[in-house]
Amino acid sequence: MGPPTFATSACSCSKCARSDDRCALRIAARAAVAKIAGRMQRLETIGWWFHDLAPSSLPRPQRLVTKWSESDRALVLSYLRSGTPLVDYPEPSYCRFECGEEAMGSRDLTDGAFVWPEGIAHYVERHDVKLPEHFLQHVRERQGVIAPFRAPKPRFGLYDRSAWEQWGREQGASIDLGAFVVPDQDSRERIEQEMGNVIYDEIVLCCADTREVVLAVGGSALEVRQLRAGGAAPRRLAGWDDWPAFLAAHKRAAPALPEKKGGGMTMDAFLASMRKKHGLDDDPK
Repeated sequence: MGPPTFATSACSCSKCARSDDRCALRIAARAAVAKIAGRMQRLETIGWWFHDLAPSSLPRPQRLVTKWSESDRALVLSYLRSGTPLVDYPEPSYCRFECGEEAMGSRDLTDGAFVWPEGIAHYVERHDVKLPEHFLQHVRERQGVIAPFRAPKPRFGLYDRSAWEQWGREQGASIDLGAFVVPDQDSRERIEQEMGNVIYDEIVLCCADTREVVLAVGGSALEVRQLRAGGAAPRRLAGWDDWPAFLAAHKRAAPALPEKKGGGMTMDAFLASMRKKHGLDDDPK
């Protein structure tokens, strides 16, 4: 009886009779994929916050206050403060709790897996803001020490904030903006013209369906104003804490959109209507 034999699958490259794990072509292909994956490395963001004048799906730290164990807090603070600088910004950040702290930093730090603004330590130390459990476990496993690593070069797409945003939603710390969006520059200019002499600090949001705008009107106060004749009276909100109740009422009161009939307007008809609306000649001359 000869020595035992072990069946191996034929190589899928169809160029040799070796098994997949020994084929030179397959090994080279896997190495190329790994190299590309390395180039596409992304850093998971933590500590990016909602901005009162640029609303987004980022969480509000005021809704993430918790009770830390002193051992975890000390370990996390040491870890956060020992991150490697990655990006410098021209202006420092500010505390969303408006506590008056000015030394919030102007850099992003990283450990090669996560990236955070250096001011995040202030939120943990002064305001008891919690961080995702998987990040805490990451720090505990390393005993609060960042191992040597090669920092990636800053580039578009390097930061991945999807997990941070998802965690914020799960914690109830993110704000639902509904049909309201941050206006682009063209929209801001048109809104400014329509509002005339209305006094405000900043145009924050707008809703095309209802022709409403949200204005920052001093301090943390907001004002919702409808830009059409006979529209609803302006409504004041003390701040973003009042937004969820406003939006719930807004959704209940929103009229159903009429059902569209036919195929709609052709592109030529649409362009013609826009030229007429804005007083433009067909001939640009």
